[in-house]
Amino acid sequence: MKAIVFKGVGDIRLEDVPEPEIESPTDAIVRLTASAICGTDLHLVRGTMPGMKPGTVLGHEGVGVVEALGEDVRNLEVGERVLIPSTIACGSCSYCRAGYYAQCDGANPNGPEAGTAFYGGPMETGAFDGLQAEKARIPFAHVNLIRIPDEVGDEQALLLSDIMPTGYFGAKLAEIKRGNTVAVFGCGPVGQCAILSAFLLGAGRVIAVDSSPDRLGLARRQGAEVVDFNLEDPVAAIKRLTGGIGADRAIDA
Repeated sequence: MKAIVFKGVGDIRLEDVPEPEIESPTDAIVRLTASAICGTDLHLVRGTMPGMKPGTVLGHEGVGVVEALGEDVRNLEVGERVLIPSTIACGSCSYCRAGYYAQCDGANPNGPEAGTAFYGGPMETGAFDGLQAEKARIPFAHVNLIRIPDEVGDEQALLLSDIMPTGYFGAKLAEIKRGNTVAVFGCGPVGQCAILSAFLLGAGRVIAVDSSPDRLGLARRQGAEVVDFNLEDPVAAIKRLTGGIGADRAIDA
């Protein structure tokens, strides 16, 4: 099968690699129908996140169709469309049972102190092959695959693999109260999702700060008030727009 493979810093290639196989009773094999590139992938390629093993398949955002299931995956069926969350969880440890999947003690083969496990990452994250491939092995599939409703398309579902939850988590951390004025600094993909999430959580106003006309245009179409930091001092602009008070909440995206 074809996959995007990390060969070394600054060197990634589209190559033929062996198809993944069931290795554990809790595994699934998913045929990818859509995948995406994350800013984290750029860190890996540039070497600013060290520890990458040459030959690792990149990518941690994907949706697809279940092709095979291990005998202990009892909640899914072959042929179902599924979303693959970027963070890998075991589903059984105390953290997973409390809903803190990124703090999972069981998914990372390097042990509970190694930290979060995710697809297509460096050795310390478990060195799991990633999702920029035709197929992928999904460990602990009973908790790491989510059915996609028929009315939701692949491109819509793909946003829920990593990027939308990242923006939403930022908005949740900001503890937005109904009617708050929220400043979002950075209007790239995470920032756009943070803007949407701020409104979903009840923000009365969102002030979006960036310098890209395209990004600011998209933020404006979401209902945000935009500030171009190349044209004006963003702090002064935010104070002016809020009657000298400033924002109630701020998100650095």
